[in-house]
Amino acid sequence: MPKITKLTVGRGRTSRSPNQEEWLKEYYELEADVTDITAEDGLEKARVSLEQKLIGWLSEPAATQPAAPQLPKLNMAEIEKLPWKDYQRKQPCRPGDPGWIFTNVEGAQELANLIKASPKEKLVLPPYQFSFSGQEKQFISRKPIKETQK
Repeated sequence: MPKITKLTVGRGRTSRSPNQEEWLKEYYELEADVTDITAEDGLEKARVSLEQKLIGWLSEPAATQPAAPQLPKLNMAEIEKLPWKDYQRKQPCRPGDPGWIFTNVEGAQELANLIKASPKEKLVLPPYQFSFSGQEKQFISRKPIKETQK
């Protein structure tokens, strides 16, 4: 019989996250050098010892990460219907044209929240890039993506 030099024991568990939306998986593995163990019962004791350690770790409450904030889902058709104004004429602009609206316009709050949560407060939702403008960030600007890439 070949000489056993190491023993590896692994155990895991799968459980539901607190918000019940995803599964959490944990798996641990321990390895022991058993070169000096000669008796079969010594090997069994080492296995049981490793397994008990793993069971102890897995009986602790699951480590949960804070849930990512749920960002609102935007309906681009609704965003397009907001009263976007042309920069030069201050008149309603056509779909696909650059424009602006006040941040507090009814229906613009979800868009404003997404812009705030975006890196550098620039949000790309094709076909536009949205950002804040004005000294007090009182406007939401939209620019067609083609223009922002120049």
